[in-house]
Amino acid sequence: MPSASPYVPVPAPAARSRGIPPLPLLTLLNYFNYMHRQVVYGMTDPIMRTFHINHSQFGWLALVNLMVFAIASAISGPIADRIGPRKVIFTGVAVWSAATIASAFSHSFESLLICRAIVGVGEGAYGPSANALLIAAAPPDKRGRALGIYNIGMAFGATSGLVLANGLASIIDWHWVFLIAGGPSVLLAASVGFMAIPERLAVASKLPARAYVLAPTYLIALAGGILSTFGASALVVWSRSLIVEERHIRIMTANVFMAVVGLVCGIGGVVAGGYLGDALTKRGGRGGHARAIGLSLLVAIPFGVASLLVSNQAAFMALTAISVFLLSVYNGPAAAVIDEMGPPKFAATLQSFAMFWIHVLGNAPAGSIVGWIADRSSVAKGLLAAVAAMGIAGLLFMIVARRQAREAVA
Repeated sequence: MPSASPYVPVPAPAARSRGIPPLPLLTLLNYFNYMHRQVVYGMTDPIMRTFHINHSQFGWLALVNLMVFAIASAISGPIADRIGPRKVIFTGVAVWSAATIASAFSHSFESLLICRAIVGVGEGAYGPSANALLIAAAPPDKRGRALGIYNIGMAFGATSGLVLANGLASIIDWHWVFLIAGGPSVLLAASVGFMAIPERLAVASKLPARAYVLAPTYLIALAGGILSTFGASALVVWSRSLIVEERHIRIMTANVFMAVVGLVCGIGGVVAGGYLGDALTKRGGRGGHARAIGLSLLVAIPFGVASLLVSNQAAFMALTAISVFLLSVYNGPAAAVIDEMGPPKFAATLQSFAMFWIHVLGNAPAGSIVGWIADRSSVAKGLLAAVAAMGIAGLLFMIVARRQAREAVA
């Protein structure tokens, strides 16, 4: 089987067709993407009471959504490379919007489970194509910051989905919350048809896509992404237990703290990561985006470890805020690192392959593995494994950066 020779990106002209600029529209769509994904988790109690299910059964809603998302991501990438990302994005948004609205008419747990699986289909179709299109639309020296701005939608969407659901479900029937959440996305799906499509410089490739996804540098970056996502997912799942149950911070204070850290530090880290990746790329050439991720993860480790070991509440909160900022840097330039691994012809395929394994091996098992450790010690000690995973990821991304720099001059 042929192996991929080092691929060095060729700067592409920023030519594009007329229409809605991709960055603001995709950022707004990403907001609804994560809002629809998280809204169900803000209605845990009323849904469990309605269907008479336990916590373990409720967890199937997350598992099914996640696994279908991963499979849809893997399938949608090659399709987008063949027919164009705009058609796949439109289909994804339409499917997840329809499935979210359909959730309002679920009168059994099984029907809600099916709707959540279909939401995963739409979100999986959207993700790789959106990343590929956004990177193609941005000038080569501004791709990191474009991705950082795009992922602001992720932080706001995830937070507002939980807040919206938690607030509305206490005053109206939870079924109506799905209607309120799903409605606006239907209009946005129609707007995708008017989105401007960038034209990237065609780069001849004699090798098939599998040669690029099996290249050593790509696989090292993928391993780093899996470990980073494992750590981040574990922190999200177990943060409330750590803050409320082990650090004994009052629930009201904990809610405000988590919201502020998630929005301010999370968004700040994502945006800073995008700008830092661009700056390091401009200064040192290829490998700057991977270096930005590697440095931020390595610097975050002592703060993360300290936050899990200290007992003083003020020190814990300060160290946690710093850690979240540094760890969130990954989400800024991560897609740019993957995009640099192959020609534009396979852009969505490279993104989809990465998304599949990152969610299956990183996201899916994180909560249960850390929970298993926590059952035998404490949540804080369990989360030390998450911090260690992100430290290893930092080393891997530094290796990626070094390999990319060598490939650029080879």
